[in-house]
Amino acid sequence: MTVCEPATTGTVVPTGELDLRRALTGLDGLLVMSMAMMQRHDVDEVINVLEREVESVTGCQLVHVTFQRDREWITLPPGEPTKPAEPSPSTGERVFMQDNGDSWTSTTAVAVLNGAPGQLVLRSFARPDPEQLFVIERLGDLLGTALADAQVHERHRRRAHELDAANDEMARTVAALQHREGVLEEFARLSTTGTELDVATSLSRLTGSAVVLRDRFGHETTRITVAGRYQPVLERTSLEEVIGGRPELGTIELEVPPDKDRDDASFALRYAGVALGLLRAKAAAMNELENRLSRDLLDDLLEGLPADVAVDRASAQGHDLGVPHDLIVCAWSSERGHRGHDRDVDHLRMAMARQRLPCLIVRNRGLVVALAHRGVDMGRLFNDLSRAYGDTTGVIAKGEPANSPEQIPRAYEQAQRALRARQQSYNPYGFIAYADLGVDRLLALDGVEEGHSTVSPATSRALHLTGRPEERTPEVNLSPGRRWEPVHLHGVDDTSVHLVLAPERGVRLAELGWLEPHGYADFGTEWMLYGPRDEAELAVVVGIIEESLAYARG
Repeated sequence: MTVCEPATTGTVVPTGELDLRRALTGLDGLLVMSMAMMQRHDVDEVINVLEREVESVTGCQLVHVTFQRDREWITLPPGEPTKPAEPSPSTGERVFMQDNGDSWTSTTAVAVLNGAPGQLVLRSFARPDPEQLFVIERLGDLLGTALADAQVHERHRRRAHELDAANDEMARTVAALQHREGVLEEFARLSTTGTELDVATSLSRLTGSAVVLRDRFGHETTRITVAGRYQPVLERTSLEEVIGGRPELGTIELEVPPDKDRDDASFALRYAGVALGLLRAKAAAMNELENRLSRDLLDDLLEGLPADVAVDRASAQGHDLGVPHDLIVCAWSSERGHRGHDRDVDHLRMAMARQRLPCLIVRNRGLVVALAHRGVDMGRLFNDLSRAYGDTTGVIAKGEPANSPEQIPRAYEQAQRALRARQQSYNPYGFIAYADLGVDRLLALDGVEEGHSTVSPATSRALHLTGRPEERTPEVNLSPGRRWEPVHLHGVDDTSVHLVLAPERGVRLAELGWLEPHGYADFGTEWMLYGPRDEAELAVVVGIIEESLAYARG
């Protein structure tokens, strides 16, 4: 066999490879070369063996190999046309030779298994002899087998890699599903056995994020922070969920750090919102039930519920009627105060809650009424309500302490009288207690209003009949011919009262030492009532004045 001189490539070949080249001669060399190629399970490595050893085995240089790889025509080494050159070897000729003038090109088919035949193109400086052609022909067969085997291994590796990737993805999917299943189970459990704080704490733990709960007014009720973690606001993602899909239940917010999965956080936030919605809806229903029972109880107490029944019903609701109580009435005159009784009741309930006194609240006769354990701070209560309404155009009033259920209706009537007295005074807003009224209790009487006296010094205060400016007859008016004034109270230091009274009744009360004739009497109906010296006398004085007003009305 004639062997062409190998071209000098300048490639440094390991000593082992040089020994191999020396050993490769003729068919023995072809056998060794084929074994080397079959041991390579990678197409590029097969071509590398071919490049290194083809001259030693065939005496020719490699031009290129063209074959199909994954249904695509490729050429190695790269740079040549990607389809086999024409003409292909004719029938009976396994090797096609072409004289190029200064060299010969030998082209043989590469029979890649299960694929289109490719080509092996070699170049030599002399026409290959039959022995070379035989080796070249066999080399094409062996190369095709080696390439086919390498592609099979590549496909197996690729499929194994794809399977590993699919398994990894499946594992991640299963882990994500298990995580979300755990999220659902935890929030489902908390929706029946937990609290709002439990839900917020679990959400923060599951997402590694800060959690903020707000009520329907936007006020923050709960905040859970992540210990040891700080992220600038611009780096955080804020997520918000309407609790239970109902704005009246409030919102829940999540501040997600950039290193946390937003989709997982959104999923957890959504179902935390569902759990909170169930908890708040249940709490709202229970509160409404308790409030309704409390309202019914207080309504009945104001009407005079028997003591034994009252104590039993209150005890069943967790309220102790065995201690003294304060009865409070509240009326606000601002526009905001007339948006609906629910808002008014809520304001009073929240203000009373700040004083931590057990309390029943109801709307009755147009007033918001509270029955609380004794010790209500009226000044603080007024300030809290003023902040809630946004103004000070209201009055709160308190009756005398109710030491038993039977005294609650009396305390309610007293609170109403004190309220009316304050509303009819020159300073109609603020807070007042019935016990502090003194003779001002007269202003709490039905059908009267305070005004300036037309016959007494400026320090005196007149009681006019509401809606009746014209006197019925002169003898029932301390200022005949002018605005109807059946009663007036004297100055700050002088607590005596001038009033009109039937002559025979005046004489009798004078005999009892309660009054004397007016010094400037014109009709015998004018009398001076002595000022009260204590609480007992005050009650009598108020009763006489009520009698005077009834006489004036006829």
